[in-house]
Amino acid sequence: MSVDNRTPFPALAFRQYNLAGDLLGVVVARGTFKLTNGGPLALDDIQRPLVMSDVYDGDPHQTPQMACTDLAPFKPATDVTFIGAAFAPDGVATSSWTCGLKVGPVQKRLRVHGPRFWRARTRKTWRGLVDKEREDALDGWELTSGEPVTYVPIDWRLAFGGQLEGGETFERNPVGIGLVDTGQFRDKPEWPAPQIEDADEPIRSVGDRPSPAGFGPLSPFWEDRLKKAGSYDDVWLKDRHPLLPADFDFSFWQAAHPNLIANPWLQGDEQFDLDHLLPGIEMLQGRLPNIRLEVTIDRSAGPARGPMVLDGVHFDMRPGVGRVFLTWRIGFPWPERRGLPKMSVVNLSEGVS
Repeated sequence: MSVDNRTPFPALAFRQYNLAGDLLGVVVARGTFKLTNGGPLALDDIQRPLVMSDVYDGDPHQTPQMACTDLAPFKPATDVTFIGAAFAPDGVATSSWTCGLKVGPVQKRLRVHGPRFWRARTRKTWRGLVDKEREDALDGWELTSGEPVTYVPIDWRLAFGGQLEGGETFERNPVGIGLVDTGQFRDKPEWPAPQIEDADEPIRSVGDRPSPAGFGPLSPFWEDRLKKAGSYDDVWLKDRHPLLPADFDFSFWQAAHPNLIANPWLQGDEQFDLDHLLPGIEMLQGRLPNIRLEVTIDRSAGPARGPMVLDGVHFDMRPGVGRVFLTWRIGFPWPERRGLPKMSVVNLSEGVS
């Protein structure tokens, strides 16, 4: 559905039923911005289109999500996500360092490592009562130091998680690393260990099962989001289909790490810090561009006007991208199914028109 768009940003309107079965209208807009050191985000000359479906770095079951669909009907808070890498201090290869992401009231710090491993520690023991033979016995697992590197991708594939063939799957991050089949210590005495962990909760034991640590979006079929999707059972099929289940939680649409979800929504003028997340820059500080959008819809009783909320701040610092994407959204009752939503900028930062 079209939008009378009086802004520089791509926008789309669509219809969606709420849990009660009422028809709502939704307008979403996406802005593309460039970083400036110490100042507000700058409007990019090229505005990227809306993301119409979730984007993955390959097979969704084996690779992380890189971008979220913009077609969520409602997000009750603001997601802050980051795709890119952590860079070593002064560009000198080192085995481990910390990095951080902060936007307004939300922040998270990670400790990253070069490649490191869980290594089986064994001792010789005797097997058999008559014809005794020497064999290796497991005496524990030790975590090696990371190999010196100049950067570490902030990638869920390097955080704790993964799956063992025919065995355990860590449903909160099934694409990660760090699970060890300790019974296979003779055939495989060395296993990859996580290179990304929470700065305040280091992994200490091969049996640790830490919460996923990262800045990127979580896939909708990973445990943290899937458990909010509701019950799609025979009762739903009989009584509610095609509506969403009655126990659907709209925070399902929040894809950011829990520490990076701002509730209430960000206002759009908050300061942000990127700590060791850009090459050659130890700390970049800036602020969001202080842009407010609103939507007006014509109704028989007269026009209705409402502000859009900023519900997504996505830093994509991959080589060749290097942009920040903001998403705004509004939902409104639309029983008459008439009128063309008009979207306009009501508060401008310098250089936006």
